[in-house]
Amino acid sequence: MFAGGMIVCFFVSGILFFFSYQIGKKKELTLIAGFNEETFKGDKNKLAGATGLYLMILGILMLVFPLGFAFFGSIAGQVLFVLVIVTTILLIWYMNRLSKSVV
Repeated sequence: MFAGGMIVCFFVSGILFFFSYQIGKKKELTLIAGFNEETFKGDKNKLAGATGLYLMILGILMLVFPLGFAFFGSIAGQVLFVLVIVTTILLIWYMNRLSKSVV
């Protein structure tokens, strides 16, 4: 059962790293859900960088999650949940701040 969970975590981590690269480095902003080129008035490079960094952090968290679960048990899942929620709220706040700033 644990090996299956590791495979899923590695697979999800790989997907997150792929999208991090596509959005953060290649500036494929159309991959961001809800992004509209016409209505977004902020700095698109900062948006791509922040979203790419966010996805990279989530990818790293998913990569180390099986180890955390092995050593700390279900508390690792709770910590992961809180980290994902907090970083998501921070990213949404930052995206809204970028969108409202006029360049």
